[in-house]
Amino acid sequence: MSKLSLRYAILIFGLITGIIHLVILPAIGFEWLLMPLNGLGYLILAGLVFFDPAFLSRWRKQLFYLFMVYNLITILGYFYVGIFMFGPLEFNPLDVITKVDEVLLMVALWLYKDK
Repeated sequence: MSKLSLRYAILIFGLITGIIHLVILPAIGFEWLLMPLNGLGYLILAGLVFFDPAFLSRWRKQLFYLFMVYNLITILGYFYVGIFMFGPLEFNPLDVITKVDEVLLMVALWLYKDK
């Protein structure tokens, strides 16, 4: 994949995950403050990676690693909360869409980090 297409993939996957956490989950009744904050974090990090502001050029590579760690913590947090706080996981379509999106975001970040 080209560098530009990976940047757009990161933006799109980040926006999808951010909107799900910021808007959709609270709208369907998941009233936990961590979800909108997580969504806001996704939107900010996706914007920083996509727009690549000059003041962050020195920490560009660290930004990718930060985004990957943030994404991984979100994925692992889902399983942790689902197993230890709410009992057995019950996958619904929104859960599957979100986790697939987060995995694709991780792949796009990994492929783009060295370009």
